Order: sequence, then C-alpha cells, then structure tokens
Amino acid sequence: MEMKKHKKEVILIVTILAISFLLLIVNRFIFSKPARYLEITVDGNHYETLDLNQDTEILVKGYQGGTNRIVIQNGKVHVSDASCPDKICIHQGTIEQTGESIVCLPNRMIAQIMGK
Repeated sequence: MEMKKHKKEVILIVTILAISFLLLIVNRFIFSKPARYLEITVDGNHYETLDLNQDTEILVKGYQGGTNRIVIQNGKVHVSDASCPDKICIHQGTIEQTGESIVCLPNRMIAQIMGK
C-alpha cells in the first residue's frame, strides 16, 4: 500500500514537471519573434510608438503631471527616472523581448514591446 502511494506521487511530480517544461517551450516559441517597436500608452490612450533599432530617450508625461524617462539603447528598454513615489517602474529593469512591458501605475504609463 505504501509503495503504491509513493509511486503515484512520483508520477504526479514528473507529470507536473513535464507540463511546466512544455509550457515554457511554447512560451519561448510564441515570444521569440524579433521585437520591432515600443508602444507607450498613458491612461489607456496611445502616447508614442518608438523603433527599437534607434537609440533614443523620451520623457513621457503621465497622469496628473507625473513623468517617466524611457531609454532605448541597443534594442533594450528601461525607465531611468520617474516621478512616482515607489519607483517600481525603474526597478523592473530592462526589457527586450516581444510581449514584455514596464508599468508605472501612479503615472498610468505602460511601455510594451511589440513584434510585427
């Protein structure tokens, strides 16, 4: 009886690991498309579209006068400065793959990398 229970637990763990690995592979395949541009929205409205192949820096004016400084360098994007109190958007780090985004809730700004 004890051996059957142990065997079932091992099968369950292996099944969960296999499904997780499969989902990881599918996720990588879906988001492996080359990133083309950065789409910035403020308060749900389109603000700017920027080419990731062109190094640039932009100051985004957010909700109620808040600001976010977005830097594109070598196809990677990060927020270098923000007026929000918690600075989570800065701590999100650098993004570079299609589907990744940086969000600043106090300034209602979303910067998302888009593919074709």
